[in-house]
Amino acid sequence: MHSHTSRVASTSLILALLATTGEAQELAGSFDQLRVLVKHGDTVRVTDGAGEEVRGTITGLSSSSLDLMVGGTRRTFLETDISAIHQRRNDSLANGAKWGFVAGAALGVLGGIAIAREYESGGGGAYIPILGLVYGSIGAGAGAGIDAMHRSEQVIFAWRGKASW
Repeated sequence: MHSHTSRVASTSLILALLATTGEAQELAGSFDQLRVLVKHGDTVRVTDGAGEEVRGTITGLSSSSLDLMVGGTRRTFLETDISAIHQRRNDSLANGAKWGFVAGAALGVLGGIAIAREYESGGGGAYIPILGLVYGSIGAGAGAGIDAMHRSEQVIFAWRGKASW
């Protein structure tokens, strides 16, 4: 029965570790697409073709130009003059939930193995998947909560596929 417990534990651990993160980052390639991602009043950081960076608040956006308020001065950028636009955005909650589940499930499986070994009759094997799911769920909640508090600056526009990461 001990080998059955080990097989269940190793299978559970492998499945938990195979969980992948599918982060979808929205990236516009034109100002028409950019209009879906930003609105009047949003703060962005613009990198021009020469590598100069400017941070400002969006005051206007057409299919060919972006108007920013930068330090009390209105500046207009043509789409062809911009290499990338960055914006502070919230992190994906799914990413944190997946990694939290993996970490919690791994701890739960290990705890289940420890408990199962204490049963001489081999009846403790049921604890392995149960604790894996319980601790995985707790970890998923914690991971999503941590990601809810995390914001990072992300590229939201790259002209002709060129972006300054």
